[in-house]
Amino acid sequence: MTNSSEAAVDPLHNALLPQFEAQLSSEYVALYNKHILGRKLAHEFDIEDVRKNPVILGFGEEQGPEIGTIEEINIPVDGGEITLRIYRPTAEQATISAQGGRLPPVHLNFHGGGWVIGTIGNDESWIRRAIAATGCVVVDVNYRLAPEYRFPIPIEDSWAALVYVSQHGATLGVDTSRISLGGWSAGGHLSAVLSHRARDMGLEGIVFVLMAIPVVDASAIGTDLQVHEDTPHKSWIDCHDCPFLSHARMSWFYKHFLPLPITSAVLRNPLVSPLLAGNFKGLPPTLVYPAEIDVLRDEGLAYAKRLKEDGDGWVECVLAKGVPHPFVHQTAATPRAWELVEKSTSRMKEAYAGLLKR
Repeated sequence: MTNSSEAAVDPLHNALLPQFEAQLSSEYVALYNKHILGRKLAHEFDIEDVRKNPVILGFGEEQGPEIGTIEEINIPVDGGEITLRIYRPTAEQATISAQGGRLPPVHLNFHGGGWVIGTIGNDESWIRRAIAATGCVVVDVNYRLAPEYRFPIPIEDSWAALVYVSQHGATLGVDTSRISLGGWSAGGHLSAVLSHRARDMGLEGIVFVLMAIPVVDASAIGTDLQVHEDTPHKSWIDCHDCPFLSHARMSWFYKHFLPLPITSAVLRNPLVSPLLAGNFKGLPPTLVYPAEIDVLRDEGLAYAKRLKEDGDGWVECVLAKGVPHPFVHQTAATPRAWELVEKSTSRMKEAYAGLLKR
């Protein structure tokens, strides 16, 4: 990503609050101050401006290892079409999960950005490492964005991509009995919703779901998009003004994504808030990976708890200590990002081998 507009602002704008700075390493603070201090974040710009010139969050993230080919195809969706970017392993990498000559497994990646910003390619560093570690093919899904395409369109586009991949394994050259889903933030939300829908619709073959820093409970805030004392997730209070994903920023995303008017029924709809789904049984093996300094922390932990207590499948939850929301793209700033890469790709590899059992 490139840096955002250099419009003059207070040099202390978006300064780290002392309680959050104390939790971060000096190296992280230095990089934050270099890239963010005195600059605006996405929710402080017009949407089109930030889409053209996004705020840097990656802190010098490396591209990742060499892989095979990269291609793009378009698939039909209701009212239009979307692009799928297909990343393939090298011939050598493809042997990692070949298991006696089978086609490579396939992972569908759903980028973050609050359903409002972001695009395919944002997660390429992780994608390349996932391919190098597992030999899978990755399909990066360019679902349409709000507010032009509000809820439920990003969900429906993502579902269309999953159905397309599941029905075109031979054409795509992938093993549709070994499908995984995953994403960060809004992408974690989409992955959760799709895992429930796939079970309900009888779509088979999903062996793993990765939900990093996921959005799973919009009912944490009120219909006025404010945080109230009775919020079920204390992190919305503890991290109200935390770096990167504050209440102000997350409510901006909700304002543009949710259908209008925003009612309690909207906030509690399981398609918006998968934490509130009625049935957690029969879901694929799932890795939930919240960040400690994040308004979404407690709802991610609560989702993992529901999987463990109300579900019947394999589940693991890892809390990334001492890092804020976008740590997944900050490999130059924190070892927590590398730990996520290693944990997620190793669990994917195990899932493709059929080793994740409750």
